[in-house]
Amino acid sequence: MRSILAPSVISPRRASAEVALSVCSWAASFASMKIAVSEIHPFLAVWFRILFGMLIITPAVMYRGDYRRPFRDEVIPFMILAFFGVAFHQNLQFAAMRSAGVANSNWMIAGTPAFVALLSWIFLKEKLNRLAVGGLVISGLGVLLILGLGTRNLGSNAGRGFGDLMIAVSAINWGVFQILSRKLLKNHSPAFSIFWVNLLALIMQSALVFFIAPQKFSGLLDVSVKGWCSVIFLGCVCSGICYLMWYDGLSVLPATNVSAFMFLQPIFGAVVAYFLTGERFTAFLYIGGALTMIGIWMVNNRNSLEDGG
Repeated sequence: MRSILAPSVISPRRASAEVALSVCSWAASFASMKIAVSEIHPFLAVWFRILFGMLIITPAVMYRGDYRRPFRDEVIPFMILAFFGVAFHQNLQFAAMRSAGVANSNWMIAGTPAFVALLSWIFLKEKLNRLAVGGLVISGLGVLLILGLGTRNLGSNAGRGFGDLMIAVSAINWGVFQILSRKLLKNHSPAFSIFWVNLLALIMQSALVFFIAPQKFSGLLDVSVKGWCSVIFLGCVCSGICYLMWYDGLSVLPATNVSAFMFLQPIFGAVVAYFLTGERFTAFLYIGGALTMIGIWMVNNRNSLEDGG
């Protein structure tokens, strides 16, 4: 955990491990969101998630010695990231999970790397060598195989419809957030950045909850232990620890390499969906999963990093 808490520079291998752990945790986030919004209004669930996340992020920033007030010219970029990367993104996903399926949501989020690769090539001038391109293609084929043949018995909870559309929009939005974050991290430490991004997002969400929808607090005493555990997991783990690890990865690895790990999400998401929503998967999931992991290795091996950075 030293790389999460301490201000030391981490290796690309350690950064890759942290990003992979983040993605695996986020794979369980959709199931947790579905549980949370069944008992708590989405606006309020997002507010609790950001709040609990700050309980992890704040001491990490203090321990690293990265706390300071942002300069005047830094406020607007941080506000933009806070809106797109946290407030808008999470409100969109929480609202979507009222109807979208857990597995389908993970599949669509896994499509983010293709969009990120295009944006990185256009705006960040990150080169894609043949090995990296091949890895993205192979990983994409693995995800498509899983999507088409990996699951069965989805039933009426497959989530096809407006909820899925909202998740697809959130996937594109997350790609934009990664590109914006990558540019910001060139001049700021990960902990400093994620602290102010989440703090500003908490202020935005507080305005939404307290001034626009204060009635959403009613009924909190009726929320079950399962509902509170879901929100705490989303905040402390998914928004706290995972955001710190993800930003560590973005500070070391090119955005395209980091985004390739999103291909892992549908694999772990299918496992979570199996136990929590009754969705089943076939042997094609394992075949597609193998292709996905091979592709990730191709995108993130040393030659790809040296040529693509």
